[in-house]
Amino acid sequence: MLFIIDAFNLIHAHDPLYELLDQRGFPPACDALVRMLASYALNEGIQSIVLVFDGSPKAGGGMRRERAGGFVGASKIELVFADPVHKADRTILDLVEAAKRPGDITVVSDDKFVVRGVKSAQGRTLGCRAFLKSIHQSDRRRQPPKHREDPRKYRGLTESEVKEWMDYFGFKEDE
Repeated sequence: MLFIIDAFNLIHAHDPLYELLDQRGFPPACDALVRMLASYALNEGIQSIVLVFDGSPKAGGGMRRERAGGFVGASKIELVFADPVHKADRTILDLVEAAKRPGDITVVSDDKFVVRGVKSAQGRTLGCRAFLKSIHQSDRRRQPPKHREDPRKYRGLTESEVKEWMDYFGFKEDE
């Protein structure tokens, strides 16, 4: 499975990344995004993620590709900096349209132009917020389970409700 991500779209949808971009600039925000996605890819067995950024006119013409390295597992994360003339949106659509099996590609973007184009090319789309939710759920699944928590630690339950739930789940008072 391949994910193509409208990178700045995702950064702007994730408050901590957006704040990092605003306060410290592009390199730290990009590094944090790559680390977050590398962890997600490893947890979920995703083979490849392509992050597409708008190119900078200062960097010169043409599209530029880089591999994000140093990560464990079989996942590959690639950074694509779009040609400044065509922007990331057009680059994303070109990647989907050029694919042999666009149905195996999921594009993460909230951009309506991108979503319409990907769907018409038979690719799949996922909004940035839904994708971030999936990442957070994946992180929670990877955390060690909390065994035999005492329900009394949760506020708002009466003693009789706590007893009822403890009886229901087979807890004994002396445990």
